[in-house]
Amino acid sequence: VGLKVCTDALAMGCSCVKSTAVEDATLQPPRGSGWASGSKKGLPPPSGVIAKKVTQAASTRVLALRECGLKQLPVGATGAELANLRTADLSANTLKELPEACSVWSGLQTLLCSQNALTELPSSIGQLASLQKLALSENQLRTLPVELSQLGKLKTLQLDSNCLGKGSLPPDVFGGTLSRALEELDLSANGLEELPSSIAGLVVLQRLVLSRNRLLQLPAGLGELVELQYLDASDNLLSTLPDGFLVKLKSLSELWLKGNPMDRMKLQEAPGFNAFLERRKQRLDAKIDANVVGRVDLTVCGLE
Repeated sequence: VGLKVCTDALAMGCSCVKSTAVEDATLQPPRGSGWASGSKKGLPPPSGVIAKKVTQAASTRVLALRECGLKQLPVGATGAELANLRTADLSANTLKELPEACSVWSGLQTLLCSQNALTELPSSIGQLASLQKLALSENQLRTLPVELSQLGKLKTLQLDSNCLGKGSLPPDVFGGTLSRALEELDLSANGLEELPSSIAGLVVLQRLVLSRNRLLQLPAGLGELVELQYLDASDNLLSTLPDGFLVKLKSLSELWLKGNPMDRMKLQEAPGFNAFLERRKQRLDAKIDANVVGRVDLTVCGLE
């Protein structure tokens, strides 16, 4: 089943197919072992190999089903014997849904479901109380269940390259116990014209990516994210920042605004901008001193 691409994907920044998200390579079959070494490139493994992977997961606590040509989860994948699963990699298949029975993965810490055909998530995902990373890049999601707000240990949520701008997001989707746990959120390339109000309550958020959407303005409430260090709002329709935005964000040291109809000179005159530049300089100096920096973009927040 091929992936359905949003009809106005390019116009709205909604991408259901391509993304730059990189998932953990450690779960891919090693060269020279298993089905990968004896199969033609691109072909899924035989059903017997998939069944073996499910059986092994009970002892390894890793369900490695990346690139297996799956249209649905195999038999046994949500059995009680996998309740202690730690990692599930379901990336690069053609899954249209996750079953409600995935709630059995009560000990799951990492769930990788990027590059599938998901249009929605089961409400039972809120029962994955141990989940720390949820990767859903490059799907066809149009909405999110409010039960996501129950994930009180989730630190990283990747939702880039979906179609969330085509549907509607519950106002409280980023509320609940999630609001006190989430540190990284990627909503880029979704065609979003507005953000859920609960995003302003993510009190420990450090990294927020909103690029390639259709945002006319950023919510003033984002100024309350006092732990925010990185904000990418490039390639939107922003002409200004909320009043006092840079004054409130005292941890912000990296801000990207390229591709917006924003006046660079007015940005430089905004209250708090000089303090932001000093934090930016300190961050770059630290990278240079540690010899870990590559090419440095010296433009003002990416604006010419």
